Amino acid sequence: MPGLKWAFTLEIDFDLSLLHETVAGEKGFLRASGGKVFGPRLDGVVADQAGDWPGLRPDGTVESDARYMIRAADGEQIYMRSRGYLRGDLGAFRAGTPPVGSLYYRCTPQFDTSVGPHQWLARSVFVGSGRLSREGARIDVFEML
Repeated sequence: MPGLKWAFTLEIDFDLSLLHETVAGEKGFLRASGGKVFGPRLDGVVADQAGDWPGLRPDGTVESDARYMIRAADGEQIYMRSRGYLRGDLGAFRAGTPPVGSLYYRCTPQFDTSVGPHQWLARSVFVGSGRLSREGARIDVFEML
């Protein structure tokens, strides 16, 4: 049975939230304006001009499709793409704000890095467990052992 080991936490600030109707259902955009990364395996900041493109399914589940650039404390750039699911009281998404409170938020982050001290991110499988607030998201990222 695989185990999990906490690698780091992302705290992502959002400064824009959009939701609109499309032929494929409701789609949204949450623009990241910054944030921080901290933990035993990685420290740094979340660069701005990134975000999450959620899609609201008819069954009330939100499909998250997020892309972030992390600038590690040593200056290296790390690209993160994460897909996942949110479910719970999601009425706030329709009101244009992230829901707050008990919510299932799980994701599968993947990373691309340069050769060097952070390439371990591109060699392992990760899972994330998240929480939302009115200002952003907090995602605890675990390496699958």
